[in-house]
Amino acid sequence: MSAPAKVFAWDGFNLLPWRLAAARRLRRRRALEWLAALLIGAALGAAAAGWQAFERTQADARRAQIEQQLAQWGTPLREARRLAREADERHAAWREAQQKAQPLSHFFALIDALARVRTEGVVLDQLIQHADETELQASAADEAAAAAWLERLHALRDIEAVNVRELKREAQTRQTRITSSAAAGGAPIHIAARLVWKGAALSGQNTTNAARSIGVKEAK
Repeated sequence: MSAPAKVFAWDGFNLLPWRLAAARRLRRRRALEWLAALLIGAALGAAAAGWQAFERTQADARRAQIEQQLAQWGTPLREARRLAREADERHAAWREAQQKAQPLSHFFALIDALARVRTEGVVLDQLIQHADETELQASAADEAAAAAWLERLHALRDIEAVNVRELKREAQTRQTRITSSAAAGGAPIHIAARLVWKGAALSGQNTTNAARSIGVKEAK
């Protein structure tokens, strides 16, 4: 029986010593690369943080400057807003007063026009002024006088339309202020007309909702 083969180990002896040196150099290079990357990352992070801090400081400075300017302008701005609000209120009040006074101005304009264009044989019995319309009631001696009076109403300034609601002879028993010569020819003609002023359609007001009514009635 043959003896087993012996294996001899060469303790402390490296047959390829250059491999260990290469491995150490590789490890050092990797460590330096990681250290350089870490330093570069830290530098970039610090630069970004510094830039953000600088931007924040600039923004705070601008905000403080704007707040200071607004504080300086606060009183003039409040005064300007107050004046603008008062101007709007005055304008609204003026428009409201003008709208409320419009029926009265129509009334006086109509009275003046009727006084200047009197028609022979026609007596005005009643005048009622609404917001945008005027109701007239009159007595005419004959058809010619009634037609002439209505024609003059059509020719009045600022009149949009003249609506004749009634045109008929009155009862013989009714006393009128027509001249005796006209009365001898027959009973007077009763005229009921409605004058529509210009701009009535734009105002959107109906005669049933008239804000003001003025009546003038002559004594019979």
